[in-house]
Amino acid sequence: MECLNVYVLTTLSVDAEGNVMSGNVDVTFDLLKAEAHRAHGVENDFESFVVPGNCGARMLSNPVWSQQCAREMVQQIQEAALR
Repeated sequence: MECLNVYVLTTLSVDAEGNVMSGNVDVTFDLLKAEAHRAHGVENDFESFVVPGNCGARMLSNPVWSQQCAREMVQQIQEAALR
């Protein structure tokens, strides 16, 4: 099965209490966009995840499946952050 890389763009911010927080700002299949995001400032970064190859086409054609796929990616990100 063919797989695709998905890049979750993140950025660091400081809340009102002075705590540093990381937040997801976008998801892309484009490595150049992810690298441009990271180059835009030191607070920006991205994480890479592998998804099934048919994910991109299905995301465009089926919004319900797209939400399910995005939820699975977020779960993977959260699990990776806890390790």
